[in-house]
Amino acid sequence: MLTETTTDNQRYKWIALAIASLGSLLGVLNSTTLIIALPTLMLDLNTTLVGVMWTLIAYMLVLTILAPASGRLADIYGRKKLYVFGIIAFTIASLLCGVAADITQLIIFRIIQAIGGAILVANSTLLVVDAFPHYELGRAMGILSVIMAAAFVVGPILGGVLTLIDWRLNFFINLPIGIAVAYIAHTRLREVKEFSVEPFDLVGMLLFAVAFVALTVYLGVAVLVGPLSVLMLAVLAVGIISLVAFIRWELTSSHPLIDLSLFKIRIFAFGQASVFLNAIARGAVMILLILFFQGLRGYDPLMASILIAPMAIGLIVGGPIGGSLSDKYGSRLISTIGLIISLVGLAGLALMQYDTPYWVLAAWMVVNGIGSGLFQPPNTSAIMASVPFERRGVASSMRAFLGNTGMVISMTIAMPLLITTVPLDTMMNMFVVGGMNMPMDTQILFTDGIAFVFIISAILTIPAVIVSAMRGKDDVRVNIEMAGTSPEAP
Repeated sequence: MLTETTTDNQRYKWIALAIASLGSLLGVLNSTTLIIALPTLMLDLNTTLVGVMWTLIAYMLVLTILAPASGRLADIYGRKKLYVFGIIAFTIASLLCGVAADITQLIIFRIIQAIGGAILVANSTLLVVDAFPHYELGRAMGILSVIMAAAFVVGPILGGVLTLIDWRLNFFINLPIGIAVAYIAHTRLREVKEFSVEPFDLVGMLLFAVAFVALTVYLGVAVLVGPLSVLMLAVLAVGIISLVAFIRWELTSSHPLIDLSLFKIRIFAFGQASVFLNAIARGAVMILLILFFQGLRGYDPLMASILIAPMAIGLIVGGPIGGSLSDKYGSRLISTIGLIISLVGLAGLALMQYDTPYWVLAAWMVVNGIGSGLFQPPNTSAIMASVPFERRGVASSMRAFLGNTGMVISMTIAMPLLITTVPLDTMMNMFVVGGMNMPMDTQILFTDGIAFVFIISAILTIPAVIVSAMRGKDDVRVNIEMAGTSPEAP
């Protein structure tokens, strides 16, 4: 017979999963609905494709920079306080984004929104890991993956409907969700342990921010300006010097922002590397497909959102399967198989041409989605189970940081590559007059540019497969004894 405490813990783990899912849903819906709105937003605010892309890139930059800090602050002050603050900040910023008068204001408000988003991203997974025992982590991550995948299905379609009415509704939709999540989190979440207040590594945070921004700017702009130009070399030098200074500081700091010693744990290091490489490979896939369907094929936002749904359907199918299988067989085999399947899907998309039948593209999207679904839950549970309980915040934030970094790199590389294929003015005209009304040569060049980025994505998935396979075997079972579990876990 279950004791009252055990019953309470059993109930709480599902409450924590629900709250984490709602927070993740808030972030995923915001990103997927906005991607659909980009072409409309570009025309309505009288800006360029580069301008609207910065509404995504600026958000991801700040999200990435603050991810390590969010995890560290969670380890210092507690998960609940930080999570509720993040939801409130995200919701207020969504209101500001909805009333933005021009692209500059929108980018600024998106930066504010990213502050709350960083906290949600870094701590949603952490809430689940703290609440569930190790032998149920795979299943819990699979459920969380399914919910997020469902948001990927609903988000674009919802975004298409809202954009047909007014693109600003893509931000206003966050308000009722944010208010509800903030209330539930405040009243139902609990701290799973007592947290001792430690100094926050502000110096490390500043060095990290400078290094990340400089290196990201170099990767994204050097293709257009010239990688060996004086300006770009200066930016690269600042990034490298700051990065070296950051690593030296972290290795000697008594309370580092990022505990680099965790990378001595093989499963942690190789799992995080897999996250990073996979994010680089997949970060721009959805955006490129949206540009293809709305730009070249001339579909409205709603229809374009429906057409990319197969990728999210694949995630829904693969997520729970990957989570359940990892509980039985460990993460190495399942995660690696997932990455291989994802690679096959990307290679299939790389074969696309301007007149490729939709069913062919849909099939490759499903394959890619299934592969990602198989990879993510077991890889996440392995990373989190490999570290001590008191370092889970850092582990979760590092996973969020590397995933977001990969996505930023993916977007900053993909768009310049696409622009070098088709002139920016020509691409803008494609969204105004419709791609099917453009000259055949332009349609072919545009599609070839997208296909070329998919080729690069497929190639980048190969090292992710290799790294995943090298992480070690029987990881969940062997390393869980080293990791420890929540003292409140059932």
